[in-house]
Amino acid sequence: MAPPTDYLKLFVDHLKIDKGSSQNTQSAYRRDLIQFQNSLPERDLLNVTEADVQQFLAKLKDSEHKSSSIARKVSALKQFYKFLILEELITEDPTLFIEAPVKAQRLPKALDSNSVLQLLSAVEEGLPYSELGPKRTVLVMRDQAMVYLLYAAGLRVTELITLKTSQVDIEGEFVRVIGKRSKERIVPFAPIAGEKLYLYLTEARPALPGKTETLFLGLRGEPLTRQAFWKTLKQLALKAGLPVNLHPHMLRHTFATDLLKAGMNLRSLQMLLGHSDLQTTQVYTHVSPETLAEVIKRYHPRGGNS
Repeated sequence: MAPPTDYLKLFVDHLKIDKGSSQNTQSAYRRDLIQFQNSLPERDLLNVTEADVQQFLAKLKDSEHKSSSIARKVSALKQFYKFLILEELITEDPTLFIEAPVKAQRLPKALDSNSVLQLLSAVEEGLPYSELGPKRTVLVMRDQAMVYLLYAAGLRVTELITLKTSQVDIEGEFVRVIGKRSKERIVPFAPIAGEKLYLYLTEARPALPGKTETLFLGLRGEPLTRQAFWKTLKQLALKAGLPVNLHPHMLRHTFATDLLKAGMNLRSLQMLLGHSDLQTTQVYTHVSPETLAEVIKRYHPRGGNS
């Protein structure tokens, strides 16, 4: 019989190759399964009962693990034992009747219209970059292009910083985005974002060193990191008088919320955001109850407009 660690390696390879799971998911699931393995008397992942799993989860609850953390561990266990069943390494799934704890739904935080205007006003003015002298304009143009595109297209920050110049079509007003699991989608953007991108590509980017195809670069020509852009956004938020805990994903949430308020249907929004599951998109229907109230007033026969 192969050592238990071999089964973990087979499972992680399955996540990577067959399911296209991210490196973070692979690492998290592996840690969860090793933790479960260490809780077993014989450390044998093949000879596990439902009672072993229940006991493991009970200890997690007693140690006050977050429900979200426990839910992920349940998911790791369920997927692992489903994999072992499919590979005919076991005949009974010990997690078949195990249920994950109900996670408290965290509603996405979005900026209101006044906050968006304040942020964009700060972006237009730009950060001081006082130590750069004439080169300040280059980074101001870059920041403008990034923030406007993030808000105008609802991109994830990783999608934004990994964009290539070849993925941007200024004339067509869209970007080809490589999202999670390497799925490509076409995302249109508003003309104002196109204007900022055009200025950056024609005036600012040529002034930056480096021959990389990455769209957004630092002063030395290096691709920007998530942390570098987050720092820039925090400084812009401070300049705009907004909470400094503003993060890039809030602009994505704002993009989604604003489109729903304007009447976009969930299916279209799902495609723009690159969600594989409509349920992920549906969370935005809870963000703006006033929008739902307006829909009822407008369309219900006793809504008040008849």
